[in-house]
Amino acid sequence: MLKIATGHSEDPETHSATPEALDMAVAGLDGAVPKAALVFAGIDTDLREMVSIIRDRYPDIELSGCTTDGELSEVGGFLEDSVVITLFASDVVDFTVGVGVGAAENPSQATAQAVAMARGKTDKDPALCIATPEGIGTNIQFILDGLRAALGAEFPIVGGAAADQLRFTQTSQFCNDEIVSNAVVVMLLSGPLIHSCGVATGYTGLGNRHLVTKAEGAVIHEIGGKPAVDLYSDYVQSHSIFFPLAVYVPERGGMVLSTPQRFDKDTGSIHLVNPIPADSEVQIATASRDEIIDAARLAGEQAVKAFPSGVPEAALIFSCAGRRAALGTRTNEEYTSLTQSIGKRIPTAGFYTYGEICPPEPDSTSLTHTNALVAVLLGTAAGT
Repeated sequence: MLKIATGHSEDPETHSATPEALDMAVAGLDGAVPKAALVFAGIDTDLREMVSIIRDRYPDIELSGCTTDGELSEVGGFLEDSVVITLFASDVVDFTVGVGVGAAENPSQATAQAVAMARGKTDKDPALCIATPEGIGTNIQFILDGLRAALGAEFPIVGGAAADQLRFTQTSQFCNDEIVSNAVVVMLLSGPLIHSCGVATGYTGLGNRHLVTKAEGAVIHEIGGKPAVDLYSDYVQSHSIFFPLAVYVPERGGMVLSTPQRFDKDTGSIHLVNPIPADSEVQIATASRDEIIDAARLAGEQAVKAFPSGVPEAALIFSCAGRRAALGTRTNEEYTSLTQSIGKRIPTAGFYTYGEICPPEPDSTSLTHTNALVAVLLGTAAGT
């Protein structure tokens, strides 16, 4: 048996929002006792109070999650400054969480600590990792590399980096009673779990590719020997985060998107979410709001097609904060588009992230994504 249920509240007061969301999720379990909680919360939530309310009611529950750039569920669709609580109950699947600190300084150590803590609480074989790491000041690729080193190169890892409504000041991650920053938090699902993923962006490259001639970490100084910001001036006549940079990665056979955080007109540099090495080929990427919204449906279709058997018990959604910024008042249409493929009644929880993780195809290696929507379907094998 596997039962998953979601509660969602936009009450501005944490002391009332948390019980409302929790009660809603508990009711959806139909009497089953929750083993774990996955929690996504607005950045201004009283996180200590929220965690205390959940853990006071269920002291032994395994809790993980993070702050967000906006929350998603089948209950409320897209909301900001809200609390989403997903409860997991099962007599065949174990749910264990772990945390590792110092994600920016030593991602391999942080990921190893998180995975070791989670694996040490179950004797079942892990089937899926849900990661909610720090999203500011870290390299999400290094975090994924660490998770793959700890779990296995081909082990399925999904999730999203914690966010803070594009303030870029501080995010938080939750692991049981701990509320931390600059950390990696994981939830391992172990036992006869089945799952599938879909991922799509809707973006395409604009114009020609150009060579990055000077870069340092996540800052591009020059493209084609000219100030990096000139590329945006030449193609779109504006310096806008709504146009991500497409970076061509030959080993992935295509482009990876990176969202600009800011444009420095004094130095001509572009500060991006992800590090971009010099000698990379890049071009500006563009998508209409309709194309971004339709990509959500496509991601859902991929996940439904790849689901091994039966009917999914729930869906998890990780969508980029850059997509939310581009969609503006049409953000809720992205979730509505997704329901065209996964259905409206399936328990669903998700958030807008500072970077997404999932395998791009069934049985493929988990990769990092940006400006993407990731849909993850969960269930159990027949007869369990």
